[in-house]
Amino acid sequence: MSDKQFDFSIRMDKENSVPKDVRLDLSIKADTKGPKTVAVLMLMGGITLLLLAYGDFQLSQKEDLSQEEIDIILETPNSDIDTEITNEDYQKFHDSARQGYLIRAAGLAIAGILIVIGSPYLFMLNKKGAFLGIEGAAIGFITGVMGSIMVHNSAEEFLSGPLLLTYQILMYLCGVCMLACGALTSLPLLNARARMALNGDSKVKFVGNQDLESE
Repeated sequence: MSDKQFDFSIRMDKENSVPKDVRLDLSIKADTKGPKTVAVLMLMGGITLLLLAYGDFQLSQKEDLSQEEIDIILETPNSDIDTEITNEDYQKFHDSARQGYLIRAAGLAIAGILIVIGSPYLFMLNKKGAFLGIEGAAIGFITGVMGSIMVHNSAEEFLSGPLLLTYQILMYLCGVCMLACGALTSLPLLNARARMALNGDSKVKFVGNQDLESE
């Protein structure tokens, strides 16, 4: 089969040539739903932190556990053949962990209050709400992890078996939850469209390659 040669030629008239200045009109609308959704989640998370803080505060103020409470707690761990935790051991653990409970309760309470206060600000598209949420998450992370480490150290001294593993998991879980809370509250500041809504810009128009208009 013989090769064929094709010649192409394009002729352009000066009058019908491509315009030198091509103007593009692109607009980006602000995202108001995203920050409001985060605000609702912040409110729910803040209330949860306050409930957890109340539970830790109760544990920190309780000097002596009743025999029934200790029996309920130790029923499952002592069902393991290799684990035997006496009531006296658990009472010693509780006495040693009370300070850790108190520190964690105080930190989670402050974090919960800041997050709950920041929630309505963010719902009204005020960036102050996001900053309050980030501050609360940071305080909750530091104090929560610190208190959980103290509780875990007490557990290592007096407990063993599955119950010791439980307190170790709770220590890591507290840090992960507070990091997730901080990441959630910072989303409106990281997302461009959400940040526009917090700055009061309803729409940004890009005209051409260099012009920028904001409404």
